[in-house]
Amino acid sequence: MAIIKVVAAVIVMAVLAATFFLVERLREESAEPQLVAVPEIPEGVTLIKPGEIAFDRARELLATGQFGEAREKLEFLVGVYPSSPSASEARRILGELNLDDLLSTEVMEGKMMYEVKSGDNFTRIAQIHGTTLDCIMHMNGLQRIDKLFPGDELVLLPLNFNVKIDVPRKLLSLYREGRLLKSYDLLHAKARDGGGALRSRIGQKIGLLESGGRVSPVKFESYRNARKVLILDHRGLQLREVMEIEEEDQGRGFFLSGADMEQLALLLRVGTVSYTHLTLTTKRIV
Repeated sequence: MAIIKVVAAVIVMAVLAATFFLVERLREESAEPQLVAVPEIPEGVTLIKPGEIAFDRARELLATGQFGEAREKLEFLVGVYPSSPSASEARRILGELNLDDLLSTEVMEGKMMYEVKSGDNFTRIAQIHGTTLDCIMHMNGLQRIDKLFPGDELVLLPLNFNVKIDVPRKLLSLYREGRLLKSYDLLHAKARDGGGALRSRIGQKIGLLESGGRVSPVKFESYRNARKVLILDHRGLQLREVMEIEEEDQGRGFFLSGADMEQLALLLRVGTVSYTHLTLTTKRIV
């Protein structure tokens, strides 16, 4: 009987000792986690980022004529990875694809055919249908604003865009129904001190003539070859072509290339574009 008691005591002590060592081991492992060695990246090897994968796939789709799928990849890239090394080129390609469809008479989605009625003129048609004289002329291959006759047919493109100006990223972007249409490079920006969000709209559109800085209204023939200026209804800020003169003489506003201003004058309309918002996040580009 004594032997049995001794054996039982030994077993109990062994169990207690095993339990103690197990608890200590678990405590040490939880207090000092094991470090997993990360394999070194061989010299000369570059990790491919997700944004670059999307861009490469978009280029493959473009090469095989799958423009719809390519557009989706490009939108994904500029939306999810806007700072990716390929984002700038993706925005450029996306803008070209979108404008090709938007300004083509072969793609009629979002456009309409209008039959001219007695008493119509180009200005009235543009105002009623939310477009611009520039856009009417482009869509119908017109070199000048000629007379209209009842029964004439015009292709009209209603222009309903949101505009966002992002000064730190030096971009002016057009959005249509929440989707990026095209981005333009800001070359210069100058506004009054103070940042924050600025909501405004296009209040006036004019052309500046080379001779004497005279102003040409949109409906005048001289406007066609003038430098386009879009004036916002907030403290006279402007969208205009950057000039090769001293910065102080350029006025306040947002400055782009001449070609980009021609395109914006075609796409942005006055008055009814109350949902055109411009976000000024800093006062100037340095």
